[in-house]
Amino acid sequence: MLQEVPGIEIVDLAQPSVGLQSAQMAALPDFKRELQRTELEAAQRVGIDALVTIYHSEHRELCAHDGEQPFRILNILEVLGQSMGLHHHDRYKELKLKQDADLIVRECSDLIAANALDPTLAREVVVRAMLGDQPLPLRGSMKPTDASSNAAPST
Repeated sequence: MLQEVPGIEIVDLAQPSVGLQSAQMAALPDFKRELQRTELEAAQRVGIDALVTIYHSEHRELCAHDGEQPFRILNILEVLGQSMGLHHHDRYKELKLKQDADLIVRECSDLIAANALDPTLAREVVVRAMLGDQPLPLRGSMKPTDASSNAAPST
C-alpha cells in the first residue's frame, strides 16, 4: 500500500522478518531489545526521513525514540491517512514522549474524571502500560522529572 503513496520511497533496512512484530518476542527481552536497537541503527545509517511502523504494538514500543532520532517514527495508518487527506493527531505518542507519569495524568485529568477513573490507578496504568512499554531504553535525551517514580524502570 505504501508504494502507492506519492512521494514515498521504501527503503529496505535489511532487518530480520522475525522483528517486524516484536511483541511476539516478549519471552526473549534481550533479543527484542537488540532487534529494536539494530532497526534504529539501520534507519540512522541509511538516513531515512521516517521509520514507518506496521504494527500498533511496535509503534507503542518505538514511538518515544522519535524524540532522540534524526527521523520521525510514524504508524502506517498515519501515512496512509495523510495520503488520503486525513489527519489524526497521535496523542499516545505525544504523551509518551513526555516520559512523566504525573504530567501525563494531569493532561488527561478531564478524561480520567469523565470516565470516573481513580487517578492513582490511572497513574499506575500510565507507568506500567505506557512508560513501561519501552523494551529498548531511551538514550537519556528525554528527561523525566523523577525517573524513580514517574517513568517506568528500564528493563
